[in-house]
Amino acid sequence: MKFEEIDVISPALFPTEQWNEAEVFGAITWLWLASEHLKRSTLSEMAHRVIPVIKSRQFAIFTKGYQPLGYICWANLDPNSEANYVHSEPWIYTHPDWNCGDRMWILTWLSLPNHSHKFKTIIENHLFPNQCFRALYHKGDVQGLKILNFKGKLLSTEQMKQWMVERPILAKQI
Repeated sequence: MKFEEIDVISPALFPTEQWNEAEVFGAITWLWLASEHLKRSTLSEMAHRVIPVIKSRQFAIFTKGYQPLGYICWANLDPNSEANYVHSEPWIYTHPDWNCGDRMWILTWLSLPNHSHKFKTIIENHLFPNQCFRALYHKGDVQGLKILNFKGKLLSTEQMKQWMVERPILAKQI
């Protein structure tokens, strides 16, 4: 699928589109190694976090031509799974039920420099225009736990606030 001159591979969102696991793995690996935050990870650590994503099909790869530019993956969690994830982010990769609830979380967001804003626009306008979702701030290990909230373009700020009220994060209470 193509949005704003960016090709998007996302089997969960566009199941009729053709894709190849090896090519997706290669694109994610390339982006992983280009990331200052992740490039020192071992191959085993990367595989531990990437293979479950590919198997879940809950990802989007952003490319232009044959060049990978970015990648996200997500899970739809129930309150208890959400609490476990917030307390220990690696927990999610050993628990394969990524569709156990209605609390959407972006688990990984990788982007080459100067592309993140474009992907945010595509995500909010085209991939998830009617959804609210959360993400852990990527510098939480340095600055402390921070949860970011997002909404699709077709939702109002009031709808997002209501979604947040209806889905309090249990981890804050534990």
